[in-house]
Amino acid sequence: MDRAKASSAFSRRQRARDRRHHHQPYTGGRQENAGSERDLVPAKNTRCMTDITDRAVGRNRSFWAEALELARRGIPVFPCINRPGQDDDKRPLTPNGFKDATATADVVHEWWTRWPNALIGVPTGEKFVVVDVDLQHEDAQQWLADNRPRLPLTRTHSTRSGGKHYLFAPNDKVKCSAGKLGPHVDTRGGGGYVIWWPACGLEVLHRGVLAPVPEWIIEALNPKVVPITTRISATAYRSSSTAAIRGALRVLAQAREGERNHCLFWAACRLSEAVRAGTITEAEATDLLLSVGRQVGLLDREIYRTAHSGFQEGIRG
Repeated sequence: MDRAKASSAFSRRQRARDRRHHHQPYTGGRQENAGSERDLVPAKNTRCMTDITDRAVGRNRSFWAEALELARRGIPVFPCINRPGQDDDKRPLTPNGFKDATATADVVHEWWTRWPNALIGVPTGEKFVVVDVDLQHEDAQQWLADNRPRLPLTRTHSTRSGGKHYLFAPNDKVKCSAGKLGPHVDTRGGGGYVIWWPACGLEVLHRGVLAPVPEWIIEALNPKVVPITTRISATAYRSSSTAAIRGALRVLAQAREGERNHCLFWAACRLSEAVRAGTITEAEATDLLLSVGRQVGLLDREIYRTAHSGFQEGIRG
């Protein structure tokens, strides 16, 4: 009898310890209630390991919920790398990048179950186009100050790095570009994507407005082709120096994004040789570089600066 009583007492003490140390399960992720507001926080009396875990769970649930909400509205999404403090690395996590974007809820749910902290990427072009102003840079701040009166009221997202995404109605004339509107002012159209920063709790202005792209932006992104004209004499036109000039300008005219400044510098060096040979003046050489540089989307101040460097290099050569 004493042995039976001791065994019973031990069982009671063990059950009491189990009750004291038992953690109630987290119920915020119950699939049957997915998407409801209360599902974004732990259930009442839930004990999490740390406050950091609590915040991480809430944040991750927010990405999941926002991605599904966008998909429900017919906006394709895809997951991207999330490294706070390293916003230059926002690469897609899917094999084909933005081409994998989908509005299929089951796929979206699977992605954010696999990568719960992933940023939400949204392709641009079909639903909207974007002017991306990187306000970490003073020249971008100046561009915005100069052009703010000309920007219509439209949906605007604050970015994690402190910049602004201005969303406009779709327009085929807005492509992806870097610095074409101004230094550190980019555009995203067909074939591009942006991060949906509202999912991080960042500010959204004019939520219900999607204005047409202003005509001045369209014109800046699609400058009219200016014919190459010079004041070179007929004798000079037939010289080998002028053939070299036309060849250098042709290289600049065919420059692709990412190599334009390099080609401009090279062309300026070649034109400086023609200046030394007396074929053209430096003013004529500058006019030529301005004409062609504008056609490939370079800004006047970039052209002047790079042309001057090229002329100096040509003189030293």
